[in-house]
Amino acid sequence: MAIIKNATPFDSVKKKFSGSDEIHFRNRKKDNATIGVRVKNPYDGGNSEAQQAVRDAFKAAQSQATTILADPEQRATYEAKFKAQKKYVTLRGYVVAQVFAKQ
Repeated sequence: MAIIKNATPFDSVKKKFSGSDEIHFRNRKKDNATIGVRVKNPYDGGNSEAQQAVRDAFKAAQSQATTILADPEQRATYEAKFKAQKKYVTLRGYVVAQVFAKQ
């Protein structure tokens, strides 16, 4: 089991956590904030068929996004659309989301 060293301690934790929950901490790269994620009764079995289908579709969207960003014409089109929106932080994230939504 990993040892978690929390650089920025929480002032307080609201709500009660049950004994079966697992809390995972990570540092966000954007602003180095420490985030605690509560997982209720974590599942440790394998992926179902539906979960595997989503994982495969996401991998396909990632590889298609790499192809799109390698083509200068398509990249310019997506860059123009990316600059007009505020939701996504990176161009690659925007392209992957657009390709994944079309599948």
